Parts: sequence; structure tokens; C-alpha cells
Amino acid sequence: MATNAQGSDEETSFLNDSRKVEWRPGTILVYWKGFWLMLDLIKSIMIVENQFKPLPSDILLASYPKTGTTWLKALAVSIISHNSKAWISPEGDAQADLLQTHNPHELIPFLEMETFGENSSQNINKVLSPWVFSTHLPYSILLEHVKNFGVVSFIFLAIQHMLLGIVPEGPFFDHVLEYWKEREKKNVFFVTYEELKENPKESVRSLVEFLRCSMTSEEIEQVVWKSSHERLSKLDVNIDEVKGIWLGIPFNLYFRKGVVGDGKNQLTTEMMERLEALENQRWEGSGLKLKLSIANPNIKLMDKI
Repeated sequence: MATNAQGSDEETSFLNDSRKVEWRPGTILVYWKGFWLMLDLIKSIMIVENQFKPLPSDILLASYPKTGTTWLKALAVSIISHNSKAWISPEGDAQADLLQTHNPHELIPFLEMETFGENSSQNINKVLSPWVFSTHLPYSILLEHVKNFGVVSFIFLAIQHMLLGIVPEGPFFDHVLEYWKEREKKNVFFVTYEELKENPKESVRSLVEFLRCSMTSEEIEQVVWKSSHERLSKLDVNIDEVKGIWLGIPFNLYFRKGVVGDGKNQLTTEMMERLEALENQRWEGSGLKLKLSIANPNIKLMDKI
């Protein structure tokens, strides 16, 4: 998508005095509006503010990075393609299984990284209708004309997996809490990774109803199977490390273990205790609760450095 001068270095000069840290070599994070963001992302957000005009049928999948975004996109593709004649394969086959030949990220672009911005790679006019985008942006940074558009749908996926320190779109606790507070709105559907894993059929049924789609119990079972980690991780399109690349990352790397509770094998007891203390501090009185598993006592702090 073509962009204009909005979002240029001159337009972001007001950030010169903002707090900055080097997250990793060559990547600088800027503290803006209460969250840590990359400068290019802030520029893209400003471009979105000027160019994006949401439609009543738009759907926005919101998630914190590394919390199951690929699965959420796969579910959305399976549900919407079943109910919309516009969602057909590039070959024109309305009955085609899009996930058989496409990675979920190819079908649902990121609003702030692919559809708009200085390095946008998606033509918004070619995005399947109804428009479905994804975002990692915190709720408070989403555009006001998006948040206030009554029938635009937000779906937020939370997970027990935690990231400590200064990370893109962080802090994690604040990011999740903002969406949790909006969960009672009619255009917001909040579901956790644990809920999807524990009872996928009922979670998908609720999601289908939220999206105002119509599906039988058998069709819902098909959605759960088509979008499952077990199936997607074995498809040729997600295994090919040469052809299957999205945003510079091979498709196969988007399919990790797909389990709940693996944190106990990755974090020390001390780390788990710190997470719980931070959770109690940031989410006190909200009703939100992490389901932390007991850490593996054999894991030492030095093992994770």
C-alpha cells in the first residue's frame, strides 16, 4: 500500500526525548504511551491513523506476541471461509481448504506491519472480505476510530506463557489487562489459550456465535481439526523451510509444542514466584489469574541464561 509523508522521521521527532533501550543488537525500543515499541512500528501506527477506514464487518484479532496468534488466525480462517463466499482459494475454488495450501499468516495480515506502514507488503484492496486483520498493539494504542466503531470485532488471546523485562508491546501484564477490562463489550471476545486447549469445541462454538456465523456441531468439529496444531504442523506448506517464509521467519518455526504448562520446564522456581508476585501486583482485584504450573526443581537459573 502506498504511503505518504505521515510517519516519517520528521513526524516522529517528538520521540527524541523518549526513553529508549537496546532490546537486542540493532533493535531499539521506545517507551511510548506506556508500552515499549520499535520506532518503525510507531511510524506505522501513525500511518494507520491517517489511512485506515474500518468497515462494520471488520474483525481484528488482537494478541500479545507468542501467545497463540497462529492458532487464532487458523480458527478465524476456518470459520469465516465456511460462511463467506468471498473467502475462496486463489484458484477460485470456494470449497478449497485454505489452510491446506496457505499458512494462517498469509491469509490474515498484521494491520500495523503488513497492511500499512513504510514497508507494507499487503495491498488492502486484495485482502479477503470481510476484512480480518491481526494486531499485537495494546488496546489503549488502538485507534480511537477503531475502538469506537461499534461493530468492529476484537478477539484477544491470552496465555500463561510470560515474558519478563523490556520487550516489544510490553509490559505483558498491562497489555492483557487492557483487553480484559473491555471483555464485557459486545464487540469484544476474550478467550485464553488454556480454555481453547481444555475445551476447544465449546470455545470455538462461542467464537462462531460471536462472529455471527452458522455452523453445525459436525462443522465445528471440522474447524477444530482443520485448525489444530497436530494437523497444521504436519502440512507441507508449513514444513518447507525454503518457500514457507513469513516476515523473514520459516513457517515451521510458528509451530512449537502447542501445549499448556511447559513453563514449568523452562522456568526456575524463583522465576515462577516472581511471575506470581508480579501478577498479584498488576492484576489485583481484576479477576484475572495466571495458571502457573509448579516449576521443575531441577532447573537452575544458569540453565536459562
